[in-house]
Amino acid sequence: MISEKKYSLLVNLLLQVMFVGILLGLFRTAVPALSESIFNVPKNSFIFLSMFIIAFGIIKGVANYYAGILADKYNRKSVLLAGWLIAIPVPFIIYFATNWYYIILATFIIGLNQGLTWSVTQIASVDITKNDRRGFAVGLNEFSGYFGVAIGGILVSYMTSILPIKIALFSFSIIFILIALLYCIFLIEDTKKFANISNNENPKNIFFYVTWKNKKLFAYSQAGHVEKFVDTCIWIFFPIYLFNNGITLIEISYIVGTYAVTWGILQIFSGLYSDYVGRNLLIISGMLICSISLPMCLLSLEFSWWIMCSIFLGFGMALLYPSISSAVNDNCEDNWRATGIGIYRFWRDTGYASGALGLGIVTSFLNIESGFIFVSFSMLMSTLILILIIKKNEY
Repeated sequence: MISEKKYSLLVNLLLQVMFVGILLGLFRTAVPALSESIFNVPKNSFIFLSMFIIAFGIIKGVANYYAGILADKYNRKSVLLAGWLIAIPVPFIIYFATNWYYIILATFIIGLNQGLTWSVTQIASVDITKNDRRGFAVGLNEFSGYFGVAIGGILVSYMTSILPIKIALFSFSIIFILIALLYCIFLIEDTKKFANISNNENPKNIFFYVTWKNKKLFAYSQAGHVEKFVDTCIWIFFPIYLFNNGITLIEISYIVGTYAVTWGILQIFSGLYSDYVGRNLLIISGMLICSISLPMCLLSLEFSWWIMCSIFLGFGMALLYPSISSAVNDNCEDNWRATGIGIYRFWRDTGYASGALGLGIVTSFLNIESGFIFVSFSMLMSTLILILIIKKNEY
């Protein structure tokens, strides 16, 4: 059983990652949908539109990597605090934005914020959790973050319906950044002291070891990288495709929010379930469900149909997401675990960049619907690679 002290620490970390998700919700719902009307993106300029996701993915991946290194070298709270301080300029950039380049800059900063804060909350959550409950800890962390994404998207959509859009975006972002910053300063305690640091020698080149030498970690890293193609498609093309087909911003927020809430809530159970049945079955099942569900969205423009497809996509992500992170944790030793997680999250979140670039190219030459097919095919290929690498191990 977790002690009362650790329980209090865990609750504070879950609230902190929820604030991380709430801020991200702004960029996942309102910003893409308003790209043409408010931020002057030319219609069907998919590569240009994708630039803000590419910027986010690259910088978040790099921030993940250094968050792990810094958390191992120094402590968890300092990295978390730095992440919130970095986010302070974002509301002002959005408010004064006159074109999409401002949004690319704001998203670049949000990538830094997300890479530092979300990575550290997961590392800290695992610090205070027993080894046989890591899946549950990761599931709770991801649930709280993506529940925040859903709340953030819905709240900001309602705010834009009752306030001038720029004022709504500014007010929403500055309020939650300041709340999260103050919460971090006064209520978050460092957890590095709870980590079970061993005297075992670290791999000589941890980045190379995680990326390629350890084949299981390579398999999980490539799967994490490609599954971000799904999230990128939902982030960019769900709002644009639906908004251009007459779906309101509030309805879009419910569709995207349903995906995030389903993903978030079910991760609690899938993370715990993976502690008992193993990680690989859930990873493979989740990837196959996502690859089938995404092109299904295109069969209808009915609101209820998109809600149902969002539930399936959220279910698939809930199966694979905490299971991959937990599998990486399982294969890293505590004295370099934060660094190992940071490297995995580097490869995982740079999937936003390569996914956005691929989607931008495919949709620019073909059409927006082709992006859904591209992501589905990529998920199937990644699943095949994963199966081939891990078939010598237990499923």
